[in-house]
Amino acid sequence: MNHCPTSPNRSGLIEMILAMTICGTIGLTVTLSGLPETQLIFFRCLFGALILGLLCWHQGIFSQTRYTPTFWIASLIGGTALLANWYFLFSAYAKTSVGIATTVYNTQPFMMVLICLFLFKEKITKSIVFWLLVSFGGLYLISSTQIHSGKPYSGYLTGIFEALAAAALYAVASVAAKFLKNYPPTLIAFYQMLLGVVIFLPFADFNLFTQTAPVSLSAAVTLGVVHTGLMYVFLYGAIQKLEAYKVASLSFLYPVLALLIDRCFFNIHLEPEQFFGVILILTGAAGINLKALFQHILTTHFIR
Repeated sequence: MNHCPTSPNRSGLIEMILAMTICGTIGLTVTLSGLPETQLIFFRCLFGALILGLLCWHQGIFSQTRYTPTFWIASLIGGTALLANWYFLFSAYAKTSVGIATTVYNTQPFMMVLICLFLFKEKITKSIVFWLLVSFGGLYLISSTQIHSGKPYSGYLTGIFEALAAAALYAVASVAAKFLKNYPPTLIAFYQMLLGVVIFLPFADFNLFTQTAPVSLSAAVTLGVVHTGLMYVFLYGAIQKLEAYKVASLSFLYPVLALLIDRCFFNIHLEPEQFFGVILILTGAAGINLKALFQHILTTHFIR
C-alpha cells in the first residue's frame, strides 16, 4: 500500500494547477473591469487582506509570530515593490494585450538573476547568459512588431516597458522575501495587502458598490477574493508539498493560459515573429526555472 505517501504530492499538483489557472485569468478580470489600476489594486488588497487575515487568525499565526525589525523592513520593501509591480502589469495589459504583457512579465527569473548578481555577488554562468540572450531575443521580436489590436505603436512599446518594470519589481519583492524565510507566507502576504490598503486608500472610490456596473464590481471583488486570497492559499499549499522543479514547470501554465485568453476572448492574433518571440521568452525562462528538473532527472535516474 504505497499510495498514501503520494497523496500530498497529488494534492500539491492540483493546488498548483488551480493557482496557475487563477493567475492566468488575472489579465482577463482586470480588462473586463474597466476600472483604473489604482482602484483595482485598492480593492484587491482590501478583499485579499480580509481573506488572508482570517486565514492567519484561524491558524493562530498572529499570536505565534515574533516580529523583528528585519521582518518589518523586508515586508515594507517587498510589499511596496509588489504593489508597484501590479500597477505596471495592469497598465501593460491595456497597452499591449493580456498574453503579450504576461509573456514579457515572465522575464522575471532573469531580473532575479541580475539583482542577485549585483546585491549578493552571485556567479552568473555561461548557461544563464545563453538563456538570457535567448529570452531577450524573443523580447526584441515581440517589441519590433505591434499586434493587430488597434492600439498605437508608441503605447504598445510603453506597455512592453511597463511589463518589464513589473517583472523587475516582482524580482525585488522575491529578493526581499529571502529575508523572511522563517515567517509564514500567508502572514507576509497579509501585511503586504494591508500596506496596499493604506497606500491606495486616497484613490479608493466606494461608489463602486452602488454606482458601478455589475461586471466591474464583480471583477474587483473577484480580483481580491479569488485572485489574491484563494490563489495564495493554493499557491503556498502547493509550494509546501511539491519539489521546486515541479513548481517551476507548472508555473508555465500561467503565460500559456493568458495567451489562450488573448485568442479566445479578445480575438488577438500574433504575427509569426511575435509568436516566435513568445516561444523564445518562455524557452529562456524555462532554461533557468527548469534547471532543477534536469538535475533531478540526472541524479535520480542516472547517478547511483
